[in-house]
Amino acid sequence: MSLARLTAFEEYMFRDDCPAYPMTGTFRLRFAGRVDRESFESAVHHAVARHPLLRATVEQRRWRRPRWIEQPDWLPEIEWDAETNEFGCPNASFMNLTESPGTRVWMTETPRGSSAIFQVHHACTDALGMTQAFEDILIGYARRRDTNTKAELAVLAHDRFPGRGAPDLTVWRFMRMAHKQAVGLLGARQFLFRQPAALQERREELDVNAAPRCFPAATTFPFDIDETRAMLATAKSLGSTVNDLLARDMFLALGRWRKANGIGTDKDWLRFAVPMNLRREADARLPMCNSVSYVFLDRQPREFDDETKLLESIRAEMGRIKRCELQYTSVLSLAASRMLPGGLAAATPPNKCMSTCVFTNPGIVLRKTPLPRDDGRLVAGDVILDGVDYIPPLRPNTGAAICPYTYAGRLNILMHHDPRIVSNEQAASLLGMYVEQLRKSSAHAATSSSRAASEPSPLLTETST
Repeated sequence: MSLARLTAFEEYMFRDDCPAYPMTGTFRLRFAGRVDRESFESAVHHAVARHPLLRATVEQRRWRRPRWIEQPDWLPEIEWDAETNEFGCPNASFMNLTESPGTRVWMTETPRGSSAIFQVHHACTDALGMTQAFEDILIGYARRRDTNTKAELAVLAHDRFPGRGAPDLTVWRFMRMAHKQAVGLLGARQFLFRQPAALQERREELDVNAAPRCFPAATTFPFDIDETRAMLATAKSLGSTVNDLLARDMFLALGRWRKANGIGTDKDWLRFAVPMNLRREADARLPMCNSVSYVFLDRQPREFDDETKLLESIRAEMGRIKRCELQYTSVLSLAASRMLPGGLAAATPPNKCMSTCVFTNPGIVLRKTPLPRDDGRLVAGDVILDGVDYIPPLRPNTGAAICPYTYAGRLNILMHHDPRIVSNEQAASLLGMYVEQLRKSSAHAATSSSRAASEPSPLLTETST
């Protein structure tokens, strides 16, 4: 049964895919306690039944746009006791959406409990869409393991599904924001004429048909609750969002890492590809899907000497993007590219560096899930969700993806790197420098605030005299 045509962004993800760089997200649920097999499989299968893109394939016909085809009876085979690579994940390979749905599930056992690993094609979902599916799985499992669980599955807004590519972007709304998009054209010009520097020169020759030996290669660093609160306070004291601070400090860490490894010059353009959520309030209960676009942050290392100015520039740019609704520029550009010779396939050259790295922040995840909590962690029947990992895909010549997110009051920093470009040791070094920079920023802000509080204000001194 045909569901709908692929949106421009979905088709972009579908075209920008190859065996060497599977355009798939890998997601891991880490449980304290052993998951019951029958109950978990039942919960997963019910979630697949509720979210059509977990079980859909793509139909391609010449001269026609690709379409989603629902496979109503399809269910994933969950592989239990799966073997894992050195990063704790099964090796995830290329998924051909024209042959089978883009969903795989593995279960592994750890000393602390069980882990569920999901590989889902990025054409099918973004991180927030997968979170919606996770909520269904957790509630479904809890209801099967504890008859006293009162949590109910949300009523999904299937009527919003057709507009998922650009929610509520009507012709009238587009006309009203058209003048703002002129700012986006300047950004598009910069995107086209600036060549971003690769994280590092490729260590192996690119063969798009050669499966990676280790994929994904991801490491997560968890901050504790006190450190997380300190970073929130730091961002507030600096008048920025936490995301602005996280992006600024990643630029600083990357600049330091490049110097330590003797890479590039201060005039190189370092580009972060930053996904932006397009969902509006009415889309909170969309079935799992993609409703996202990209914006890009370009900076040169010579801008890194003045940390305050760098943060102000990021804050100003992100504010301008939101104010002028420039998050739509990318999806509108993709829609236009579909009509050009070669279509979106021509817009995804494998031999070109499109961004130095990906910087994606899903925010505070699973915060509204209606299940009990234990120290902030969700309790699902007889297990506790200890942690959750979001591993973004990589494309050729983008050496790493950075994904900060918050769960149970704790900020986590996940880094997914490409061992064909960046060694495991170099990736660990970059992650370590990023963590160190975030701690340094928090400590500096705390010292400044303490000093300001201990010194008499000029107004008080003047009055006392």
